[in-house]
Amino acid sequence: MKNLSFLIISFFIVTMSFSQTYNPNFLDGRIMFKMKTNVHTKEIVKRTDLNSYSKVENLANYPELALALKNFSISKFERPSFYTGKEELMKIYRIYFSNFSDIEQIIKKLKQLNLIEFAEKEPIYKTDFIPNDTYYTGTYKWYHTLVNSEQAWDISLGSNSVKVAIVDNAVYANHLDLTTFKQYDVADNDNDATPPVVYSSDQGWSHGTHTSGLATADINNSRGIASLGANVELIAVKATPNSASSESIWYGYDGIQWACENGANVVSMSFGGTTPSASTQTLINSYPEVVFLASAGNDGNTTVNYPAAYNNVIGVGSVDGNDSRSSFSNYNGSTPFVDIASPGGFTYGGLMSTVYSTSGNTYGLMSGTSMSCPFAAGLVGLMLSVNPTLTPTQIENCLISSGVNINQNVGPRIDAYAAMQCVQSTLTGDPFVNFWGAPVSIYEGQTVTYYDNSAGGGNPISNWQWLFPGGTPSSYTGQTPPVITYSVSGIYDVTLTVTNSQSSQTLTRTGYINVSMQPYGAWLEEASGFATASRGINFLSVVDQNTIWATAYDGSGTAANIQEFTKTTNGGTTWTPGTINIGNTALGISMIHAFDANTAWLAAYPNAAGQTGGVWKTTNGGTTWTRQNTALYNNAASFTNVVYFWNANIGFCMGDPINSEFEIYNTTNGGTTWTPISAANIPNPLSGEYGYTREIEVVGNDVWFTTNKGRIYHSTDKGLTFQVFQTPVTDFGSVVTPSFTSSSTGLIVVSDSVYKTFDGGATWNLLNTTGSVFSTGLCYIVGTDTVFSTGAGGGTSGSSYSVDGGLNWNIVDNAQHLFVEFINSLTGWSGWFNLDATSQGMWKWYKVNTSLFVDFSGSPVNACVGDTVNFTDLTTGGTPISWQWSFPGGTPSTSTLQNPSVVYSAVGSYNVSLTVDDGNGPASKQTTGYINVLTTPSQPGPILGSAFPCQGANITYSVTNVPNVFYTWTVPTGWTGTSTTNSLLATIDTAAGQVKVTADNVCGSSLQRTKYVTPTKLPVAGFTYIDNQGTVSFTSTSTNATLYNWNFGDLSTGNTANPTHTYTNVGNFLVTLIVTNSCGTDTITQVINITIIGINEVIINNINIYPNPVKDMLFIDLNNSNLINSEISITDIPGNIVINNKIDKLNYSIDLSKLNKGMYFININNVNTYKFVKE
Repeated sequence: MKNLSFLIISFFIVTMSFSQTYNPNFLDGRIMFKMKTNVHTKEIVKRTDLNSYSKVENLANYPELALALKNFSISKFERPSFYTGKEELMKIYRIYFSNFSDIEQIIKKLKQLNLIEFAEKEPIYKTDFIPNDTYYTGTYKWYHTLVNSEQAWDISLGSNSVKVAIVDNAVYANHLDLTTFKQYDVADNDNDATPPVVYSSDQGWSHGTHTSGLATADINNSRGIASLGANVELIAVKATPNSASSESIWYGYDGIQWACENGANVVSMSFGGTTPSASTQTLINSYPEVVFLASAGNDGNTTVNYPAAYNNVIGVGSVDGNDSRSSFSNYNGSTPFVDIASPGGFTYGGLMSTVYSTSGNTYGLMSGTSMSCPFAAGLVGLMLSVNPTLTPTQIENCLISSGVNINQNVGPRIDAYAAMQCVQSTLTGDPFVNFWGAPVSIYEGQTVTYYDNSAGGGNPISNWQWLFPGGTPSSYTGQTPPVITYSVSGIYDVTLTVTNSQSSQTLTRTGYINVSMQPYGAWLEEASGFATASRGINFLSVVDQNTIWATAYDGSGTAANIQEFTKTTNGGTTWTPGTINIGNTALGISMIHAFDANTAWLAAYPNAAGQTGGVWKTTNGGTTWTRQNTALYNNAASFTNVVYFWNANIGFCMGDPINSEFEIYNTTNGGTTWTPISAANIPNPLSGEYGYTREIEVVGNDVWFTTNKGRIYHSTDKGLTFQVFQTPVTDFGSVVTPSFTSSSTGLIVVSDSVYKTFDGGATWNLLNTTGSVFSTGLCYIVGTDTVFSTGAGGGTSGSSYSVDGGLNWNIVDNAQHLFVEFINSLTGWSGWFNLDATSQGMWKWYKVNTSLFVDFSGSPVNACVGDTVNFTDLTTGGTPISWQWSFPGGTPSTSTLQNPSVVYSAVGSYNVSLTVDDGNGPASKQTTGYINVLTTPSQPGPILGSAFPCQGANITYSVTNVPNVFYTWTVPTGWTGTSTTNSLLATIDTAAGQVKVTADNVCGSSLQRTKYVTPTKLPVAGFTYIDNQGTVSFTSTSTNATLYNWNFGDLSTGNTANPTHTYTNVGNFLVTLIVTNSCGTDTITQVINITIIGINEVIINNINIYPNPVKDMLFIDLNNSNLINSEISITDIPGNIVINNKIDKLNYSIDLSKLNKGMYFININNVNTYKFVKE
């Protein structure tokens, strides 16, 4: 059977233009839910839009769901994340319904089903805010100053290889201050995220443009503002339809998913609400390599806000310029969810950033956690620029541990400089090694191009060492290896070791390159004949090499019920479609089994209660069909799955259980009379067990069918008696139909795993396979060891084959393939999707009997727009008599000449294919991306490297590498260094000037990119001094110094440029000055002599003190008797009184023999102070 709200503060939009009618907090007519297990239905939808990851499903293929929802008007049923290929996301479904008031009843029905993990409404996130005037007075960079952005930029200005996604209402991605990697409008399904109106008309629609600037606005471009992320690039996602309020986010789930699938390293979400979504949590969990940040909310309370409160999301609160929590910012209560705080408050009117205007160069002020979140996201991008290997957990730990504790219940406030230092601490100077190659699945004799994506980790990379086992050459030294040719089929590792001044690091990608044998045949395109586009083929009945019937389904995504077939009687040269007229257009067509060009039977099943399926027969080639009523299938539980005939008379059909037994019939007269198979001959089904449409395999007298319990029924007598076996499969609704080559030997493919049986299905063994196996179609050609697999969905499309019974698989192509069937190893067909009545829809396999080896060349393979490429046939092994060339993107696009010439008018990478025939059968070759059509390169990105290098140093300057170009570097006079790659190692001389680079290819040179550089000289130390009675003034005469370190020779030090120091002793002192700048240090040492001139035998105010300096006895003579009984005290330099007496006579002496050497002060009557030195 079976087949959010922006979190900005300040502005209220009075009018609301969107048409939510039932509940303004949730999307009308939409519910999301998750199945407990993944279901792989056989009906693959043609994926025509690579921006969409949704697969529209047929509700009839989900009988439990169809029964539960039968009383509701379901207009659409989809899996919104199917084409991500991620197992958990493929379990998520979305239904659309027209009666909005049914939403609570539908959710209740879904939650009652055991197969449902959760069911929920889709929230609309909202906000209210008041943007400030563009030219608000104040300091526009206060938020950068608060978090030390400039010091952080001294560590790194960011890398454009890091992508920060802004999922918001809309983004003007073409603003002159933004560098956009990709943009997408989820609501309109196009690549234009622009708001519907400019900032002056509705400031709310510039919300996403403003958040984008805070995270990714360009730096050092002499324009506007600078983001904390500096050189990181923007992925802009518009998640709100133009008809909705600018305050709302409608399609957050789809927007986040698109960003993650299109290269986002960081996702910033400045929206939220109080309703959690299990679907969104599952989505976030499915991208563990992405850093997610979300704003905490603007309610000014402890209300938990989503998505900030989801697991694996960093919740961001807001602070003002004084590190106080912004009055509007949500904060932590009993359920903590705010992890960090970031500037977002009203200080100086808010945060200045980009807004949408027709000029593309307008800015405005806004406040809110909507602003604090992207500002922090820019910091995360900056951190990943230094160490791209950091996990989201490591990023969050760095943000928290390096943040400033402000005790405001919003987590620590980010400190950009400290966060970058935290990242630097992970570097240790070792390089980061990374690379990628394309293509990674090739045929023997084809090539792979490799790209280095390593980082220096603090020290420039000086050496790259590549190893290519199985390839030619097998090794290479240098950053950019030549193309590597693989001549022998197999699975190969690739290793890269990079070295800098500190260490070497190695990365080995195990089993990275899959080299297949050249196919022994080729798929040739045939037109299935259907006039309506996107008709898919879900079953083929191959009578012989000339006559084949096929049934169709709707692959467009609208899930229409299709009753159509197509047929060929000349081996596929022409296919003639037809309509299946069985009297009820609502019945589903399971399959057709044909006996010849005129006679065939079909199985049809009910799509709704009250319908009756069954078996129909045609004897006039499908013009009319007659129901064979003795195969009853008229019970309310009846559901016809399969029908098969061994000849014109003997046949078998099977349907789901009625009265606890499978409804199986056989006939010996072509279906005129169908006889039920005795229940005693059929093992009882398990509770809730049923079969599947088209799930049948027949070899000789043996027939198998499968069930939703992972069991397989097997008959060896044309369906008269059965056994049943458990397989490794949980539910055959999620895997391709098993295929057998004999009565005992068969295969099951479960995702990438292949199981094999040698006893008719009783036991199964897991094979240790190599190569790629697909999971849409499977055909084990009877009596051979040759197996074909096909794929068309869930992230995998293509075909492959094995000639050893399923162990080793060789790729044939990467096109979409559906059902596949062979009559022998020479001839078979695979269905796919048609474009119209005359193109596509069917593949035919031709085994190549010719000895031709197809090869060709083109010159030039790197061409400029408008150039002519001359192709030459290089086929060997025979004498071709015909040539069929295909040149997608070229003019002409096809040719039958042996050596044609083609003009390419647009930039791109283009495939070329050639099919030749020598009369013994065609042979083909296709080379992917063979012709690269170029134009004059764009100006290189910003030059990375020090603007103030040290004279004599070796400094690396680089730009982001672009494929198919070389680079020309120019350095200032006196400097040395040359390179043709995107990086230059330069030796710095004395002259200032510009480092310049152009990107070049065969089409010319780009505009020049420049970076002004000023070499920094080494410091030179020098100083002079003046001694004033032991108090010495030092003056630095050093040049190029930024730091000073003095040692005065008496255990005292200083760190100012021109210090003053008082010596407590006389004598010679060794004074050292060490000066430093970013390039190094210099030292100077001088000996200075300290002498102190005293007042020896000099009468001052009738007092004579001598000798000075003094060794033992100090004498004091008074010339005035009124001074007798005066107080006398002696103090040392720190001010300690060491002697305190009264002068009792005119000639007084003091014994100083026990005093330490040094300078002292004598005070008489606390009025007169004299200085002397004790020797």
